[in-house]
Amino acid sequence: MNDSKRNEILRITLTVTICMLAGKLMGLHSPVYLALYPVIVMTKGKDYSLKGLVKMFVPVLCAASLALVVCEVFSNHPFIIWAISLLFFDYMRKKANTPPKLGAMLMPTFNWILVVIFSMHTDASMPTRIHEIFISMAITIIVAKTMVSLFPIVSNGKPPLFEPHEVTYQHRFVSTALIGSGIGFLMIVDLVSATFCLVPVIAAASQFTREKFLATVKLRFITQVGGCALAAIFTIVLVEHQSVIGFYGFVLAMVIYVIAKAMVNEVGIKRDIHGDALLATMLPIQLYITSVNDGLERTFLRGWELTVTLFILFALYQLTERVQRK
Repeated sequence: MNDSKRNEILRITLTVTICMLAGKLMGLHSPVYLALYPVIVMTKGKDYSLKGLVKMFVPVLCAASLALVVCEVFSNHPFIIWAISLLFFDYMRKKANTPPKLGAMLMPTFNWILVVIFSMHTDASMPTRIHEIFISMAITIIVAKTMVSLFPIVSNGKPPLFEPHEVTYQHRFVSTALIGSGIGFLMIVDLVSATFCLVPVIAAASQFTREKFLATVKLRFITQVGGCALAAIFTIVLVEHQSVIGFYGFVLAMVIYVIAKAMVNEVGIKRDIHGDALLATMLPIQLYITSVNDGLERTFLRGWELTVTLFILFALYQLTERVQRK
């Protein structure tokens, strides 16, 4: 293993570990953002300059803030909130005409959904959540920038230029219908734990072709459900010791190191698979494990909800495939 790869593994491991530990130690009401943001930055980010990191987070903060305003103004009119959400999803899909823009669409869209669902079904203070989102972004930027400076890697040059795809009305309808159906269901049914199941829905619904839709569903099943399985194993290893922060941090760093090493040694779609698996593993760990609760039951519930969600997407693909053949 050359120095560049070793440094990349270390910067991923240390950034994610430090941010997740900060989320635990600071006593934030929503520590999950300090797992979500550093993993996304270190696995999907291309520009680690201060300007590039800020540019990555500004649309996310704007989307969450706008969602908060919409929820506060129309708190007694959920249908209007849903309708405005559809317009937002359509706008985001319309702008996403290249693979990098499709990837950039995920975070603002998902953060909009989080604010809407949590404002409707929990007693949590949404202004406080926006404040914690901003804090989590600031911590992620500081830690990521520090680790990138401490562990430099050989640049691969400028990222490739992608030819823009035409975003048709059919693309926009499919994305808006699937994501809108998901948020509509969660607005009606008090099932907050299933909110994160919309991550693979957003990823699949934003694809340009049916073949990529199916491939995304299959890959997300491997990474999302597999990530829950890894999180469950992590929980079992930590049982009765989750309150020992030193032991927790050490085991966490080892898990991240193993996944990061596998990711760095791959290219293309295989690298993306390991990146998605890292996110799917870290989220339930940060969401459910506390000093007094190992979160094993809720981790299994998350895996089940993801399985059901992905099965529904697969069934929709098969159903529409049969209709097209006829």
